[in-house]
Amino acid sequence: MAAALLISGCAGAPGVDCHGTQWYRLGLEDGMKEARGEEERYATSCNNDFNRAQYQQGFKDGLSQRSKP
Repeated sequence: MAAALLISGCAGAPGVDCHGTQWYRLGLEDGMKEARGEEERYATSCNNDFNRAQYQQGFKDGLSQRSKP
């Protein structure tokens, strides 16, 4: 299901539909994968469509859900 959110494509970030993306959810998924560096790629590629606050909150929540060794 998450892949469906990402496959639409946009003029910016490959694999991300900049307009209409659920930035919290994408941040959550990136946080759970500890995919650092994606935030700036989205911000640069998606410009005004990127909601940094929602993405950061999702990323933070995703990191907190990661299993700790």
